[in-house]
Amino acid sequence: MNFRTTVLLLLGAVAATEPAATQQTLRLNGYIEHQFSANHYPNSGWQQLDYDRVRIDLNARAGRGARTSVAVVYQLYRGNTSIALADVLPDELREVVGDASVDLENRHYLNHAYVTIRPGPVEITAGKQFLTWGAGAVFNPTELFRPKNILEPSYEREGIGAISAKLPFGPLSDVRVAWVPDGGFDSSGKLVRIRHHFQGFDLSAIVAEFYEQTIPVGFLDVEGFLERRRTIGGDVSGELFGLGVWTETTWSDLAGERWLEVTAGGNYSLRDGTLLMLEGFYNGRGEWDAPYSAASWLHRLSGTRRTLGKGILVGNVTRPFGQLWSLGLSTLGNIGDGSGVLIPSVSYSFAENVDLLFNGLVYFGGSGTEFGVGDLGGFLRGRVYF
Repeated sequence: MNFRTTVLLLLGAVAATEPAATQQTLRLNGYIEHQFSANHYPNSGWQQLDYDRVRIDLNARAGRGARTSVAVVYQLYRGNTSIALADVLPDELREVVGDASVDLENRHYLNHAYVTIRPGPVEITAGKQFLTWGAGAVFNPTELFRPKNILEPSYEREGIGAISAKLPFGPLSDVRVAWVPDGGFDSSGKLVRIRHHFQGFDLSAIVAEFYEQTIPVGFLDVEGFLERRRTIGGDVSGELFGLGVWTETTWSDLAGERWLEVTAGGNYSLRDGTLLMLEGFYNGRGEWDAPYSAASWLHRLSGTRRTLGKGILVGNVTRPFGQLWSLGLSTLGNIGDGSGVLIPSVSYSFAENVDLLFNGLVYFGGSGTEFGVGDLGGFLRGRVYF
């Protein structure tokens, strides 16, 4: 199916969601994005990657509170599209992965596609949707299905296929249940989340059960096993003495392995617009120091583990300059093994609906540490909205 056919089919699908006699609105928007990135690896030197990305969003509202949202993404890669695992793993694991690599292939997919209806007070959403929440800026233990990229936590994420229902019971207060089909009924994800606003603070609690792959089988020619994971947790966020503060925690059980995850942080805005942020993350599933197991490394690369270490500290300073420029500096550090990464950034609003962003990556740490595998890197990204 080509690009034009996909768009026409989506337009037709949205237009058909409600009879013509009812009042409805249709909005189309999106962006075109180009990014060039370069990274230096100790084993293979400089590698470049270039991509074009087009996203088209269709949003429609119909009668009785019904609405639908669809986003189509096309992404085309050029350059070094085959990433050798030996380049992103410590030297002692080269024999384990051999010549294995991750190949980046051109993609076209639905970033999200869902329909929401409101039969009475209940809001029901079905389709590929966003089950994202949590108070943390970088680390969100209560987000169980699509964790953030810790090197760029604000970048958009893909939805997940689910059926969810939300019942409000007060201002900024509701109960949400979600079913995430995956294989049979037993292996599908289930969760309940309660949110409440009290005395200026947002509070939530979550209970979930889903199945997790014990080995990221996409990297190696091995068989993985699905194990049931149960998680309980919650978060609190608000303002205290002029500071924005938050904390978030979960307790999980996976095949007898039990661990705690905790995030706590705060931010403060100076009079000149400078924003200061500090966040700490404890991962009870990690280790206090290197070396880390091959399975842990592969889980981290696949995104199923947030970190290798138990303790991570995140800091960020962002300052606007005029109305068009913004400079920032972020750092992530592994408290146990002493490794980290510095991320300087420059953003510029080139014109109306045109943004430019540069992010650098400067890694430091010893051999085998969490951030010590890389050297230098960065990307330059331009995005035009329509």
